[in-house]
Amino acid sequence: VIEHMEEEQACVFGNLVLSTFCPHILIVSTPNHEYNSILHRSSTEMNISTDEALEEIAQAQPYRFRNHDHKFEWTRLQFNQWAVDLASRHNYSVKISGVGGAADTEPGFASQIAVFQRKATKEAPKECSQEDMSLPYKVRWKWGVN
Repeated sequence: VIEHMEEEQACVFGNLVLSTFCPHILIVSTPNHEYNSILHRSSTEMNISTDEALEEIAQAQPYRFRNHDHKFEWTRLQFNQWAVDLASRHNYSVKISGVGGAADTEPGFASQIAVFQRKATKEAPKECSQEDMSLPYKVRWKWGVN
């Protein structure tokens, strides 16, 4: 839900989380801005019978953000570039997916999801070493630990 912060903050967020906290998995979701044309059309009460008429309306009306408190929304290309660049800088793999709609049909998924997974290494990256990090929180529960 990175669209609720400023775009620059979303970029800082990704770098900060992957370099400081070094999670094994990070899941990030955000709207696909390209899908807004479908949502916009479905929210207006129009009776259109031809694909050409739909295309004319989609081009004539600017796409809005989905929610009034969204600070930005990325296209599939923008989200993919951000995720791939972030993953490569921090030794993570990333898989792009989504929900609502379909990947192989335009304009893709309604919401985009990036699943970052830390690549296996013999030792944790130096910047992720728990020994050097003073944590401002206490671990209350760990998955799989009784």
